[in-house]
Amino acid sequence: MSESGKSFTISDRRSFTPDGRRREDSDHVESPPATESEPAAARGERPEGRTGGVPGGADFGHFLLSLGAQAGLLLAGEGLPEGASAKEALDGVRSMIAILDMLKDKTEGQRTSAEDEILEGLLFELRMGYVEKTRASGS
Repeated sequence: MSESGKSFTISDRRSFTPDGRRREDSDHVESPPATESEPAAARGERPEGRTGGVPGGADFGHFLLSLGAQAGLLLAGEGLPEGASAKEALDGVRSMIAILDMLKDKTEGQRTSAEDEILEGLLFELRMGYVEKTRASGS
């Protein structure tokens, strides 16, 4: 490919400078404003308490609470399949605690303060319940 006869110009159209200040360039082209019909993720936003702009209100806090509720049912001995033992229920609780702990590690720095509270509270309560049930059953 020949370099002669081919010329082009590179224009930096970013809104911010590398040090984080807003550009004052007169040739800067503004993108059209986002409309409400666009998902938040397409607008580059993360609404409070949401993870990914999923329609219908999928919420990380609610997801954590649903995992905690499942573990709570196992701790109470409810929701077990026919013939399941108490040891299997405790194994399920231990797995749920491990899943919540993994989610805590993987989402570090991305959670809201409310999500942090939910996650820390669930982990504390489930760990204490697990220890109590383990001691009571002598396992």
